[in-house]
Amino acid sequence: MKRIANYLIVLALAVFTFTSCEDIPSPFGQIVAPKADDGVVIEPSGKGTLADPYNVAGALEFIAGLGADVQSPNDVYIKGYVTTITETFGTQYGNATFEISDTKEGANKFLCYRVKYFGGQGYSDPSATNIKEGDEVIICGKVVNYKGNTPETASNAAYVYSINGKGGGTTPTPTETLGTKDAPITVSKALEYINALADNGTTDKDAYVKGKITQIKTAEDKIAQYKNIDYIISDGSKELTVFRGKNLDNTDFTAAGQINVGDEVVVFGKLTKYVKDGNTTPEVAQGNYIVSLTKGSGGGGGEAKGTGTAADPFNIAAAIAKCKEVGTTASTEKYYIKGYVVKGGTASGGYGNVTFDMGDTKDATELFKAYQVAGTDGEKLADGYEVPAGAEVVIYGPVVTYNTTYETAGKSAAQIVTINGKKTNDTGGGGDSGGAAGDGSQSNPYNVAAITEICGKLGDKETSATDYYIKGKICSVKYTFSAQYGTATFNISDDGKTGGTEFTAYSVYYFNNAAWVDGNTQIAVGDDVVLFGKITNYGGTLETASKKACIYSLNGKTSDGGSGGGGGDTGGEITATFGDLDCSNIAAIKLSDGTTIAVAQEDGKSAPIYHESTKIVRIYARNSVTIDAGSKKIAKVVFAYDTYNGTAYKGNDEMYGEAGSSKITPTKDDTNVTFSNVNNSKIKVVNWLESGNSGGTQFRITGVTIQYQ
Repeated sequence: MKRIANYLIVLALAVFTFTSCEDIPSPFGQIVAPKADDGVVIEPSGKGTLADPYNVAGALEFIAGLGADVQSPNDVYIKGYVTTITETFGTQYGNATFEISDTKEGANKFLCYRVKYFGGQGYSDPSATNIKEGDEVIICGKVVNYKGNTPETASNAAYVYSINGKGGGTTPTPTETLGTKDAPITVSKALEYINALADNGTTDKDAYVKGKITQIKTAEDKIAQYKNIDYIISDGSKELTVFRGKNLDNTDFTAAGQINVGDEVVVFGKLTKYVKDGNTTPEVAQGNYIVSLTKGSGGGGGEAKGTGTAADPFNIAAAIAKCKEVGTTASTEKYYIKGYVVKGGTASGGYGNVTFDMGDTKDATELFKAYQVAGTDGEKLADGYEVPAGAEVVIYGPVVTYNTTYETAGKSAAQIVTINGKKTNDTGGGGDSGGAAGDGSQSNPYNVAAITEICGKLGDKETSATDYYIKGKICSVKYTFSAQYGTATFNISDDGKTGGTEFTAYSVYYFNNAAWVDGNTQIAVGDDVVLFGKITNYGGTLETASKKACIYSLNGKTSDGGSGGGGGDTGGEITATFGDLDCSNIAAIKLSDGTTIAVAQEDGKSAPIYHESTKIVRIYARNSVTIDAGSKKIAKVVFAYDTYNGTAYKGNDEMYGEAGSSKITPTKDDTNVTFSNVNNSKIKVVNWLESGNSGGTQFRITGVTIQYQ
């Protein structure tokens, strides 16, 4: 067996190579080599079984044989001494995070990340045995080489088998699965399991699901960025969404074309019933990946037929061929296309058009999207007009290849000629939105025509990464502001009329991203508004992302009694909670008024994190949080912090703020940490700990209020 010293030298070189071209640090630090001053070199030993556990050196050698982010297929047992504790077992999450080594002095390091308690159970009794430095433990579970440079237990997939030779509870039954790789379940069977779940419930077992890809939902230019793909699979009768799926063997997707419509896959992951606003989407949950891939031919659409004329329409194969010929710029010529509706659609949102998928057969997998098509005479379709699956349809309009989708050009440029031999019969109506205008900035907001064009190009349920300013006139109100929810929902158009091009302001907050309270100004049809926030294409409804946008100005005012929005406002304040903000990148959190929050590791041992489940940002020892108000001057900053199990997580006593050349000592009470007399556009708060870069008291921030001068 190779000596662990050789392994660590190779791994150190690999880490150096990666870090030379990527500045992002590993979230859990680098692997620590055995101590060199005492000459300790520990041979890898053990078989990873309960009878003969790996020592830490043996575990490191075993994990070195795994690919980056590839989880071990089976549970292994590892024995070592607790040397560093990030979090002891607690009742909130029921798990702990700590390092073990082959000696109490720290020879070799292995991260036990979010491991469960005895028997694989959550820690629920605060009086029960906990871990401490120096304890000898045996860990059982799955392991992973996180990002290729941090060997650790897979999150919540391991548990403490014993502490100092004493255990508790029984060994968990090995995880069962729904189906197997060689005998996967069908999409229809997966839907049976999903339908039995509560709303937003997830199966406790992983499933192997087999299906043929019918649609790639992630835009081609986003695949390399996201490293995953949303797509739909079918067994010929039912469909299932694969949400943020990974490639073969849990590797990243790096480009379009690695999977295609018509490919047959077996996907491994948990099943979930995703429900939002009454709409249910059965999914294979995030964390899934492909275990088997059989390349197809695009679904077997058959021979291309037709000339695209009224007398001889294109079939779907011919329409797709024309899209490939035309490319990414819509054709100037219009074509007649005939086929069957494979996935139906319903007109909604007052847009007057409908979107559905067509194939050469009723169960085809090679599909053409009739995108935002109008009625027979180009008229607007009434909300609720349905194009059902199985119907025979002839459409007429320009075509285009949009990312990986072959479709008609949108915004009612195409129309339904006949559906099951009949013309559409609703005449609709409404105003004219005019041309697209604006650039989405504060000084030049998008108009409704522009934002609907941008939003319409997002994938289903995809939310924009960018916040936009959007102007329009309220044409209908679904919900006025209420003190109960603090948000409102209404539609805007460019001319204030319904029936034309409209955009939905869905669950938007009041000024400065604050909840509306009794006494504040209400909204009404005819009001001029400017919105600020993220947008989403939710099942064909173009809208602001729920609680991710607010009113920037109402009839020219940027606050109740405020100025007309000409920029450079003074005074006032903004309050934001992290659960209502986009915290996917805590180094660049943006508030609705343009102020930014940046959280950084600095020289702390642990990197700061955002907990999605609790909506809390955790600032560890020597981490920092910087607030930059741009052209505005900050008078005071008030952080709201979390208290849990009797511990007030309000940071270390040595915490300070830097504002220009001033060093500010905060005041702390039972709920807030306050920095007064900032008198600067920027303040940097450091959770300083004089004794070292780990330990101390975390600063767990739930929200912030900023008062401006």
